[in-house]
Parts: sequence; C-alpha cells; structure tokens
Amino acid sequence: MSNIIFGPITSRRFGQSLGIDLSPSSKQCNFDCLYCELKGAKTVNKATNTPTVKEVIAALEMALPTQKNLDVITLTANGEPTLYPDLDTLVDGILKIQNRPKLLILSNGSTINDETIRATLSKIDIVKLSLDCVSPKCFKKIDRAHSGIEISQIVEGMKKFRKLYTGELVIEILVVEGLNDTEEEFQA
Repeated sequence: MSNIIFGPITSRRFGQSLGIDLSPSSKQCNFDCLYCELKGAKTVNKATNTPTVKEVIAALEMALPTQKNLDVITLTANGEPTLYPDLDTLVDGILKIQNRPKLLILSNGSTINDETIRATLSKIDIVKLSLDCVSPKCFKKIDRAHSGIEISQIVEGMKKFRKLYTGELVIEILVVEGLNDTEEEFQA
C-alpha cells in the first residue's frame, strides 16, 4: 500500500498536495506525449494491475493524519488516471472522508468525451485537463495518442463537461517550441 501514496507536492497553483498514484507499478497511459517526464511506453486504452479502491482508501486514511496544511488530494498516475477501472467508486470513497482537503484530478483529457467519465469528474472539486493543441496534425505530433483518440472528440467532450461542471476547471497547455507555439495554434 505504501507505494500508492506519494508524498506531499507543492504547487503554486494548488498549494500543498498529497498525490495518489493510481498506476504505481508502471506507466499506463493512452498518450505517449513528446514532453512526458516518464519513460516512453506503448499506449494503452485501460489500466491493469492497479491498486484496489479499498487499498487506496486505506492508504489515504493512514496518510492524511500525518500531513499538515494540505490544500488538495491529487489523483494522478504514471499515465492517465481516468483509465483507472474503478474511478467512480474511488472518487465516491474519497468524498466520504470527513474533513478532507479538496480533491483534484490531473488528466490528459483523452476520455472526457465519455459520459460516464464526465459524470465522475463532475463530482471532483478541481479538474485539470490538458489541451496542448487542437489541430489534428499538431495533436498527433505532441500527444501521440492511442489509436482511435481524436482531438475533435476531446474538444467536444470538454465543451459538454464545461456545461455541466460547477467546480474549478483548469485547462493546461504545454507549449512545445516549433510545434504548438505558432500564432495559428494559439488562435485555434
């Protein structure tokens, strides 16, 4: 269980955070982004060999009392946290914890066009989605997505999510010199 929670993280944007890694054993992502800090890996469309909801909740309940001045609990992964098979159940379990800090998820946005994912994410206090570029050519070069993922579907999913979501939504754009740093890409 100890490898599920990774220590406090400090961020200017979100303050003190306790991160929960939903894929502690290996990178499991549907993107293989050009700029990813993790070692490159074959893309996947679902996460396997993940901790159970019970394990994650137990580790979180043990870790929370030892942490001081936490602003957020961050759901993340060695890859994409929305690929976690029991995300909805996990979110519900975390939300039941008394006196918890806000819940944040860091997602690449790839699954936001899925209605069930939008419903789950709508329960979370802060949702951060990545959107590095919106042109298909640029998207393929930077995010190197799993087969079948199209940027147009991600953008449409984000629009639908914005209409139903009442929490704090953050869209992150990582600018890569020579790829998405043009006026054309910024305008798009």
